[in-house]
Parts: sequence; structure tokens; C-alpha cells
Amino acid sequence: MATRRADLLVVVRLNNHLPIEILFGDDAAKSAMEHLRRLAERHFGRSTLCRIHRDHVELIVQHVPMRCLPGGQLVETLCAALSDDPFRWGEEDILLSVSAGWATVDYEADAPLDGPHMGGARARLMHSCLSSPPFIAPSDEGAIQYRKDMRAAAKLMRLARRGSAFFTWRPVAQPDDPGVILYYEALLQRVGHMGEQIDCTDGYAALDRLGMAHLLDRRLLADVLDELENDPTACLSIAMSSQSLSLNLHGEGAGWNDAIDRLKRDPAMARRLVIEIADNGGMPHFRDALSFVRTLRGLGVRIAIAHFGSGQASIAELTALSPDAVKLDSAFMRTAYRSERNRLRVGHLIGLARTMSRIVILDGVESPWHLHLAREEGADWIAGSHLGRPSLRRGWLNAHYGDSVAGLAAFNGAFRPMGGGELRLTN
Repeated sequence: MATRRADLLVVVRLNNHLPIEILFGDDAAKSAMEHLRRLAERHFGRSTLCRIHRDHVELIVQHVPMRCLPGGQLVETLCAALSDDPFRWGEEDILLSVSAGWATVDYEADAPLDGPHMGGARARLMHSCLSSPPFIAPSDEGAIQYRKDMRAAAKLMRLARRGSAFFTWRPVAQPDDPGVILYYEALLQRVGHMGEQIDCTDGYAALDRLGMAHLLDRRLLADVLDELENDPTACLSIAMSSQSLSLNLHGEGAGWNDAIDRLKRDPAMARRLVIEIADNGGMPHFRDALSFVRTLRGLGVRIAIAHFGSGQASIAELTALSPDAVKLDSAFMRTAYRSERNRLRVGHLIGLARTMSRIVILDGVESPWHLHLAREEGADWIAGSHLGRPSLRRGWLNAHYGDSVAGLAAFNGAFRPMGGGELRLTN
């Protein structure tokens, strides 16, 4: 009688295989796949390689502890491990974007694995919202831009891994009393050659164009949760790319499981977290984003729309997200002084934002004139360099305990939960 076995079939796809093949060559693409195979087998401990296809690897996992993990969590953990370090090709660091699907395999030891098991694994893989960028011809300017973006993105990820990129904190405050802080925004910066602090917006924009912002978003959200755990009075926000807003980021059920588990274990921490969704690149997977937002809001997390007025997402999409706060793009304040039309646009956008949320944040307040305009337009909260440059320390860390508690009370008073299980803002 043939021996029957119950193992786990895992299919790993390299999402950016095509641009690697086109821009770096066929040998680079094949080496990247071999790199993934080695990492996957090292991660699982004991596995049997089924086969390597052009852009994906099929593995049978026999390591019992790994098989006991929920499928989505196993896939998410695997994909994080596979993409944490770049693939080195010549003098280039190439970031890898990966997705995976899985299926439980119950089969006779000598039986082929093609069939329903493989179909089930690939079906779960297809749920991933990560995909390869559009085809890039070698002669296109896009090829040059892709290489440039890859260098900038790989450099930023290297700085983040080494701790050389770090958070600074920018307050969101009341215009009439800048000492009243709603929350602090986490801003990623690095140290320049002269010891100056330099923001990481260019590197992050490169990650976003490559479709790999999730690589950094995962790390930054974990760091902000650490900050919230270490400071029980802190109220903090972290910006995330709209590309990252999916519970199926790497495959079916393989997106943000670690973060969600941490938020479930500490509801009080969840209620002090604000996720800022940047409205500047559209929402390519709106259904996934909506599910992501509803899940986090159900845990107590507050949702804000950032860069409002300059993005590609429709008003209907943004309204459907039911944001707890809306922050206007700073560009409108920077250009408000140029003409009366530009000045009036600020008030119009504040009014439009109030149709979606009761809290509106006016970004770009960089001078006394900007502060005066914010007060004239009745802005609830403001952000900008006029309140002070982003700092390594948050204000309440230097304050008395009573001031810290007062800050937390201001946050809870603004973002007050209503009945029905969903969070809404009150007057």
C-alpha cells in the first residue's frame, strides 16, 4: 500500500520578475529566482523543491512547526523574510516583491502534485494585490527611471534596516492654542553628510513608483506600534501608501496579520494610532482598501486622509472610507498668497473636507500669515513648520505628567467613539 502524506504546498511568485529580466538581463532574473528558492528553503527548514518556473517557485513544506501556522500568517511571514534583504546583482541592489499561495496537500508519496492542490495554491496567490509594473522597453525613459528608483529605494531600505533612518515627530495642533496637540506625525528622516537631518520623501516616492512601498510601510508601522507601547500617553500617526492597504497584500489572508494581532491584544494602544492614507496616487485596489480600513477601524484605529485636494482618488471613494480626519495638502497654503483665487480655494477645500469628516487639518502653516489665514477660515487643527521643525522628541516627553494626560484627553475628546461599533467624530 502506498504511503499517504499531509504536507503544505507553497507557490512563491516574484512580482517584479519581468522588469528585472528586461532591465538587468535573463541571467539576473534566473539568479533572482534561485535566490528566492534558497531563502525559502532556509526559512522553512526542511522542504522539497517541486520545480522552478519562469517567475515562481513551488515548494512542499514538511517542517511541522511551519505547517501549524495559519496559512495567511505563514505566507506573510515568508514573504517578509524573502523581501527583507535585496538581491545583489553585480554592483546593483535589487529589491524583490513577492507574493505566495498555499494549499494543504494530502497525497500518496509517489503521486504527482498537479491538480486541485496546485490550483488551490495558485487561487490564493491570485488574491495578492501586488503585481509587476507595466512592461518597460529598454529604450524607454522609463527604464532609466526604474533603475534610478531602484537605487534610491534600495538605499532607503538599507538605511531603515541599519537604523540610520529614524523618526522625527511633527505636531498637529490647534490654531488658537498651539500648545494643544491632537497627535504627532511620524516623519522618516536620515542624517546628511554635514550632520543635517534630511527627509526621506524622495526614497519613499521611488518605492511607491516601483510598487514596493509596502516593504517600508510594514517596518514603519511596527516601529510606531513600539513607540505607542513604550509611551502610554502618546497619540501618533503614520502615513501609508494606498498600495499597501490590503489584507491580501501578499496573497489570500496574507497582509498585516502581525500588526492586527498586536492591535487586538492592546485595544487601548489601537485607539491612540492614526493611519494616514495619502491621497496622491489613487487607490488601485479600492475594495481591498475599504476592507482594510473597516478592519482597523473595528479595532479602534483612527483613519485620516492626507494630501487632500491633490490626489487622484475620487470624492466618492474617499467618502466611502469614512475618514476620521482629513488633512489638506500643504501645497494649497504655500500658493495661497499668490492670488485671491488661490486664497479662496483653501476655504473651499476646508468646506469640502468637512462633508467627509468633522476634523479638518490644514497643513502647510509655515508663517504668521498662514496662521492668520487658518484662523480666518476656521480650521480646526493645523500642521506645519510655524509650529516648529520636526523633532526627535515629542513635546509631552518633556512635559509634566499632567500635561501628558491632558494631551491624551484632547485626542480622545476629538476622536470620540459613538454607538454602533464604528468610530465617528463629535463636535
